[in-house]
Amino acid sequence: MFATVNAARPGSPAWWRARYQRRLRARGRGLTIERICEAALAVLDSEGLPELTMRRLADELGTGPASLYRHVTSREELLVEVADRVLGELTEPDEALGWRDAVEHLAHDLRRVLLTHQAVVLVIARSPLLGPNAMRIRELFWRAMDSDGCDARFAVQTYFTVVHFVVCSALFTAGTAHHRAAGEPTGLSTLLDVLPARQYPTVLRFSEYGDKPDPDYDFDFGLRALLDGLDRSR
Repeated sequence: MFATVNAARPGSPAWWRARYQRRLRARGRGLTIERICEAALAVLDSEGLPELTMRRLADELGTGPASLYRHVTSREELLVEVADRVLGELTEPDEALGWRDAVEHLAHDLRRVLLTHQAVVLVIARSPLLGPNAMRIRELFWRAMDSDGCDARFAVQTYFTVVHFVVCSALFTAGTAHHRAAGEPTGLSTLLDVLPARQYPTVLRFSEYGDKPDPDYDFDFGLRALLDGLDRSR
């Protein structure tokens, strides 16, 4: 079973190494890590991170918590597995695309996946992306760049730069959506009347634009600027 002793921190390289080795030996009968992750993700998507407990998940699967602990030893381990499951929804770019178009496709699709499952964005942001589906993203990314003649160093640097941008963008967008859903103000408008004009004249002058975020436009603008700069650095 999966949950033999593994003292490594969930999501760390050593932890994932042990999980890969166990996956090679695992059988697909009965309760599987895939079924567990699907059920956990359904709870996360519908009710959010605080509602996901091992007992709640066991009830959803019609089993006892002990059955879950044979596959994951803690809620933290479960969340790392679910986060990698989410990354499996990324779609492949067309093989005929050049490296830049392929990277744009992967960046936009990664953002789509993260914002579809906002409860796991923070989990993804705080752990190295080393699971099977995260590795598939690297493979797709680097394969597209290699096929278009990019050297290995440029491909690797581009991957990390773009993925970090996408994850950070998703974090901010998810955070803004959470505050709006709670009816909380998300911009500068509540501060404008108390900001000293002598100290913040430019902030006040630019506030008309800075207080009206458009996540999709902001993402497109940032990604284009990022790829322009990367392209010139080759």
